[in-house]
Amino acid sequence: MAEVRLGKIHLHWCDNCNLPIVNEGTCDSCRSEARKVKITPPGDVRPAFEDDLLLIKETIDRQWGKGYSEEILSTEKPVLLNGIPYLDRMDEVIVDGHVIGALRYNPKRKLKGKNPYEFLLRPWEGLEKPKEGFVVIDEGAVEPILDGGSVLTPGIVDADPSIEPLDEVIIISPSEEVICSGPAKLSGQELIEHSSGRGVKNRWRRSEYTPSEKEPSWNEVVKANEKHIEKRVNKAIRFVKDQIEKKQLPVAAAYSGGKDSLATLHILLDAGVEPDLLFIDTGIELPETIENVNQVADKYELTLHKRKAGSGYWDNVEYFGPSARDYRWCCKTCKLGPTALLIEENYEDGVLSFIGQRRYESRQRMSQGSTWNNPWVPGQVSASPIQDWTALHVWLYLFYKDAEWNEWYEKGFERIGCWVCPASDMAELERLKEEFPEYERFEKILKDYAERNELPEEWKELGLWRWLNIPEEMEKILEDEMDGSIEQVKEKKEGKHRPSLQEMLEDERTRNLLNALIDFERRSIEELDPEEVLPIYEKAVNCVECGVCVGRCEKDALYFEDGVKIDTKRCIHCGECLGKCPAVRFDSRASSCELDQ
Repeated sequence: MAEVRLGKIHLHWCDNCNLPIVNEGTCDSCRSEARKVKITPPGDVRPAFEDDLLLIKETIDRQWGKGYSEEILSTEKPVLLNGIPYLDRMDEVIVDGHVIGALRYNPKRKLKGKNPYEFLLRPWEGLEKPKEGFVVIDEGAVEPILDGGSVLTPGIVDADPSIEPLDEVIIISPSEEVICSGPAKLSGQELIEHSSGRGVKNRWRRSEYTPSEKEPSWNEVVKANEKHIEKRVNKAIRFVKDQIEKKQLPVAAAYSGGKDSLATLHILLDAGVEPDLLFIDTGIELPETIENVNQVADKYELTLHKRKAGSGYWDNVEYFGPSARDYRWCCKTCKLGPTALLIEENYEDGVLSFIGQRRYESRQRMSQGSTWNNPWVPGQVSASPIQDWTALHVWLYLFYKDAEWNEWYEKGFERIGCWVCPASDMAELERLKEEFPEYERFEKILKDYAERNELPEEWKELGLWRWLNIPEEMEKILEDEMDGSIEQVKEKKEGKHRPSLQEMLEDERTRNLLNALIDFERRSIEELDPEEVLPIYEKAVNCVECGVCVGRCEKDALYFEDGVKIDTKRCIHCGECLGKCPAVRFDSRASSCELDQ
């Protein structure tokens, strides 16, 4: 897949101390110049926690024999993970300042009933022969393969008989020197028997990398980066103070229980600011997230403004269908609407909300900048002091502050949000199934939806519900199973019925909402254009009571009673409440989550 460049790659390495440095320059511990590490953009590197390391080692041992992971990976060293573009999750694994391979969740393997995790090894000179998953070539094939040639079956003299097509294998010489690695095209027996054709794709030839014997702790990593982090924090503090002086508004931290909002909060505290905390309980939050929010508010004795979306997601999933990456109705109904109401209730003149947003998360966030106004949330001025930070900057800062982060990060999660979030990868969702019993509720919704719409089993099992429009890469591996079913999903979600003007005006709720636009003392209902009425009709009949429009009304003329209603005595017909609404012909192409605290 194409590279995604969202900013400068900051990862460097001190070879003397054998640890990562987050900026160009020297190591704060030994004053040695740090070298730049070659990694795939965007370069949002993060630490590997214990569960991450366990999964990597289990995958290596499954592929090449029990205990072979000890040859590949030392868990006593700082290990970094770098998420790179792929169909699902794929992380480059960085040890000693070198990418030694990548762990990925491969949907193709899952489709064939295999364990979807695989480790793509970048071998180096001096590796021992694996117990399993090996292919032996004759001496005459060694040099051509080291020069980049393919592993052809005529040059194969032996292979592990347990090898199956697509398995990652290690190529060795007759003297058991590691030559290269890559995916097998044939089974182990076929690799030996075939007399022509390519047997293994030569993905990576062996490198001259030599593992370091130094095994520094993460405390030593923090110490070696202290000045780099201090410089970042001081810049963020200046940004915070500047925004507070410019905006002259009450100050809050949008706190979600995630690492980025936690780092943002600590920056505010370091700046001498004691902000209110804003938290939206979407009704689909993990229990540990809610616990973390309450703990942090108590620990720092901060005012916590909390609003619950209640059963909003579960009440509306029947109408909207499962939310998708290009169809995020859930963000509007469960987060942005409640946020608008929370701000209206607590900040009459608006609020300056500091949010843990970073450019390395997405193209949208890269282009949004460090300050913005959210069109869905009137009264909220948003600012991010960590816009240019990578995940490693965030984690080193949190390590330094001895912060209390959400425990799900240590269970292999890169990001933490709503547990039905379509932005999750299948690796996270599979882990969620194992650890979180309530996920069964969502599984049943997906199953029932698939049955009603005659969707194939793969739609649920491979997480195809995460898109309205399935990416081309996924379609390629499922073209035999899809049978046009994805188009049915699109039609289901976008809706096709278009009512007449008479039908619309017969609806009492619609007639009430027309007051937002029309002063009936001055204008007759007969003058209305159907195109003018349609979005108001859709807003009325499909209202999910998210609160986005209520938060826009400066006259407090809107209230909920079987949907949104207008108090005609208060309404001044300004039409402000008729702005963005998740129930009105939802534009899936512009539906990304504007607020991810």
